[in-house]
Amino acid sequence: MTTNKKKSVGAFFGNLLHNNRFLAILSIILALFVWIYILYVLNPVNEKKFDDIPVDVLSAFEGSTLDDRGYMMLESAQDKIDVTVSGTRAALLNFSEEDLKISLDMNSILSAGERSVKVIVTSNNSNIKVTDYYPTEINIKFAVEATREIPVEILQVGALPEGYEIDEQTVSPQNITVTGPADTVAEIDKAYVKISLDNVKENFSGTYDISLVHFETGSGNKTEETNVERRYLDISATSAEASVAVAYRKTLAAAVEIVNTYGGNNETSLVSVAFDTTSVKATGPEKVLSGMNEILLGTIDTALFEKSGTVTLEVPPLEGVTYDTQQITATVTVAKDLTVKTLTFDTASITCKNVPTGKVARVNAGKIYVRIRGSAAALKDLKADQFKCEADVSKANEDGSYPIFVTPTATVSGITFDVVGAPSVKVNFQ
Repeated sequence: MTTNKKKSVGAFFGNLLHNNRFLAILSIILALFVWIYILYVLNPVNEKKFDDIPVDVLSAFEGSTLDDRGYMMLESAQDKIDVTVSGTRAALLNFSEEDLKISLDMNSILSAGERSVKVIVTSNNSNIKVTDYYPTEINIKFAVEATREIPVEILQVGALPEGYEIDEQTVSPQNITVTGPADTVAEIDKAYVKISLDNVKENFSGTYDISLVHFETGSGNKTEETNVERRYLDISATSAEASVAVAYRKTLAAAVEIVNTYGGNNETSLVSVAFDTTSVKATGPEKVLSGMNEILLGTIDTALFEKSGTVTLEVPPLEGVTYDTQQITATVTVAKDLTVKTLTFDTASITCKNVPTGKVARVNAGKIYVRIRGSAAALKDLKADQFKCEADVSKANEDGSYPIFVTPTATVSGITFDVVGAPSVKVNFQ
């Protein structure tokens, strides 16, 4: 009985050893035990390499003593390194490049320029050692940092049409702040926006790029303009709003009409007029001003100037037009070596003109004295009966009298004279 049982067990195991499925399962179990034994019992040391690990150069610089001393890094791109670590297979299984700490020794840099910065690589896992890495140093350029405030100008190109001028121009912002390498910042000679004036006849505005330029003396002592490299510059604004107001202007000669209310012949040779401002600059529509060459300030009555003197003249208004001055002082100069002669007229010989229809005007009886001015030779032999005397009754003086006007007769029509003073007569109407 016992013998039969032993044969049954042996047969069972014999059958298992010849069972392919059993043998496959047994192989897997034995391999697992062997792998666990090698990995955790023998525990051999292995190496692992990480290629092209990025190095955050900018983060290493910011907050360093070099940063605090007012330096700036000119290269901010990430560099890459290769790192080799060693440790047990078990430790390396879950170790990644995130477990590596990569830093740069910025504090060893003492001056600007291109410098070699030491790379420091450590492991955050005490079971893993950093055995090698490359490169061990990274070349970086450093510069002293500087800041400047620079005014923004407007550069005009082209030309306005004839007669047009810039009335006002503004730019915003008026200044920009530029921060960067001291050598580059110092190189900036001007900041400007460029505007074209070709064919411009009205106000305009727009947004324009700001140019940063440097001027150099080239061949033939010619000044050459070059754009400043902006790669490492921090600029508070790269564009500006420019507004330009234009206006049509024309310079008009100042002019007056020289008259004599009471009579005269070629009186402009007796009295001259000079202005403290010989011209007036007028601003207004082109269609209004283009045909004008002078501006008539009014009249100067030589009868009011027995001697030389001055008079203030108002610039006459013109719709839509403004002037650079509102008043002009005229100096009236009486020619030298003139004489004044008094002519006596009998009022019976004085006629009236501009008498209202249906009225009869008669000059009050008496004598009227009229002073005329001219050269002594011209006036020497003149008499009252050589002149015609008329009273103009179209407008009375404040005292109710009427001005009189004298003209030479044909016999003395060529003499040069004018009347001095304001002769007048009383007139009765019927």
